[in-house]
Amino acid sequence: MDRRLSEVEYEQHLHAARELLYDYLPLTDEQWEVFKQGFKIRNYLKGDFILNEGETERFLSIVISGCTRHYVMVKGEEKSFDFSFQHEFNCSYSSFIQQEPSMFFIQALEDCVLASIHYDFLQQLYLYYPESNKFGRTAVEQYYIWREQREISLMTDSAQERYIKLMEKYPIYLEQVPLKFLASYLNVKPESLSRIRKKILDER
Repeated sequence: MDRRLSEVEYEQHLHAARELLYDYLPLTDEQWEVFKQGFKIRNYLKGDFILNEGETERFLSIVISGCTRHYVMVKGEEKSFDFSFQHEFNCSYSSFIQQEPSMFFIQALEDCVLASIHYDFLQQLYLYYPESNKFGRTAVEQYYIWREQREISLMTDSAQERYIKLMEKYPIYLEQVPLKFLASYLNVKPESLSRIRKKILDER
């Protein structure tokens, strides 16, 4: 459920969104005044669903604070396959691009704030401000690079190797993600992950 923010909080989050976007969307003040009209600051509490399976993704978002979990249901069991942390994009990309129902859920793992731009507004920006194409392209490129790397890792690395790579690249995962979700992401049982973590600690 999207929670209401005060006007001051809203403007603060918009400012944070502009700073995050600046590297690949260096808009002038005049351009930003147009661009920000399409942004919606969405505030969720821990456990809230940002997107349900079967709903169409209307927003391309950046996580201003907090983190989210992406998961699918397989034979009644939740299978986590992605997380979005502070300053990362958050979206059901295929649903957003095709404007068709999402095949997975997105849930707030902790209280989080998203700066989100609506699909319809983004299409208008592409038409009238060609430089804004970089915003959408960057989000999609990041997603597909991540997906290719993850698929190769699942085929070539052991569970321990996948965990070590995760520790090296995304140490924040280990601080914010519950063990059962992290195990699902690594495609191992929670007890197996516990053994892997213990083994690594013993070897240090």
